[in-house]
Amino acid sequence: MLMDTRPREQRSAVMCPMSDTGIAVDAASPAAVVSVCFPRSGSGSGPVEAIAARGNVPLLIGDCVLAEVPRAQLEGEWQASAALSDVEAADYCRRAASRLSRAFDSGIGAADLSELVANAAVLFVLSLRKAGIASPREIGPCTVHHDGSGSVGLVSAAG
Repeated sequence: MLMDTRPREQRSAVMCPMSDTGIAVDAASPAAVVSVCFPRSGSGSGPVEAIAARGNVPLLIGDCVLAEVPRAQLEGEWQASAALSDVEAADYCRRAASRLSRAFDSGIGAADLSELVANAAVLFVLSLRKAGIASPREIGPCTVHHDGSGSVGLVSAAG
């Protein structure tokens, strides 16, 4: 499930189911800073807590799209990423960050949300692997930032 967290007057209906779309290959281009966050659960019954209660992973893309990524899908992405060389992983990260940046620059309401989530998941998973996380079960609240210049996103733990 995807949720646009912008105020109601600034959004159109953007709820849609997750899909298993892959990452399209396109020319790498510079990206603005993008972030993908596994938010810390609050002490309430909000959407992040509801996603976690279902055993799935909440990913906040930028500051306005909350995606629910099934744990099995994240684990599958994790396993698939093990076959990538460092050069391939860096290229995928740059491309995913570039696509995310373009989607936000073009207006998130017009974005293909399934593709947006797929790109965010790629950037998130590859950056965490590079940061030394050994298993998707070890992933906890954190944020990945990518400014388009590095090979993978910088990972910071949630405070």
